[in-house]
Amino acid sequence: MSGLRIIRAHGAPYERGRLIGRALAGTIRESAAYNLAQFERRGLDRAAIERLAPPLVAATRHGMPHELAALQGMADGAGLSLLEVLVPNAYEELDPAVPSVPGEPGRMAGGPVERCSALSVTDGATTLLGHDEQWLAGEPGEVVLVVEVPDDPAEPAIVSPTVASWRPAVGMTGGGHAQAVMSVTARDDRPGIPRVLVSRAVLGARDRAGALRLATPPGRSGGYAYLHAFRGSSACLIETTASGSALRDGPSVHTNHYLVPDLAAQAAAPSAGSHRRLTRLTDLVAAAPPREPEAVMAILSDHDPSSSICLHPDPADGDDAEAVLFSMVCDLEAGRMWVAPGQPCRTPYQAFDIAELIAG
Repeated sequence: MSGLRIIRAHGAPYERGRLIGRALAGTIRESAAYNLAQFERRGLDRAAIERLAPPLVAATRHGMPHELAALQGMADGAGLSLLEVLVPNAYEELDPAVPSVPGEPGRMAGGPVERCSALSVTDGATTLLGHDEQWLAGEPGEVVLVVEVPDDPAEPAIVSPTVASWRPAVGMTGGGHAQAVMSVTARDDRPGIPRVLVSRAVLGARDRAGALRLATPPGRSGGYAYLHAFRGSSACLIETTASGSALRDGPSVHTNHYLVPDLAAQAAAPSAGSHRRLTRLTDLVAAAPPREPEAVMAILSDHDPSSSICLHPDPADGDDAEAVLFSMVCDLEAGRMWVAPGQPCRTPYQAFDIAELIAG
């Protein structure tokens, strides 16, 4: 088994981004080219993206300048333009602009998303979080483990499995916080700070109040569903839209539709796939509540005839096929993370000690 590449980045946001971009330049270029080509094939060419990008950049510069600096650093380190690195990190903001073409396979603009599944569990002694990252199966970006150590001591270091061209969104901090993220859409989605960049900020939260504050910056483009787990047997769910938010205490399972009624009322009905995966996760957790990381791994690797959690690409979907790109399990009390860089049913999980990674 080949080891997962570990990319270490210290310093201010721009410097961390530059170090990541330089270390992963080749695969970031491949990913940027793939994403631009994917949009062009679906009717959104580079010229159209260049017209759509400025409001996203302006909102980020105003609301989250540190994330724009990190993105610019990635671009400079990889020898690309800011636009080329923005596209993989603002895919969900650009996707609604894709023209609807009758008969084209895959998700059309405004349709349901089928991306990511997660669960959190606590029992007073154990706190676990699991996440399957579901995305476009053709994404060529290498799955890596990014370790970011900010120069600001008030900002915790993070460890995140991610695709090379993406800013970290899921993972665990040295302060005992783990985060999973699920795509959701609502009717108030708008041009603004890209969701992926918001999620990187939320990953650095120290507690649930901080997570809610960081997940709801003014000017955000839309929302995510965040599962949070904290050392000390604590967990919560945060759901956001572009203008609303809700926090629910306790462990949870989640896929790609809102669970809080007030927010669900602002969104389309759940897709069949998201509903089936949520039901399957709920049933698996209820039947045998996981008390150890291996049990969470088994759930994330599940293949049920009617609703698999571990999704493999459907050849019939062609370039629009989706699949689990990687899987992550975090044990908050032990300070450990396991990552499977591929579908977890056939890709072994690799174990990491968070404190050792951060210490270098």
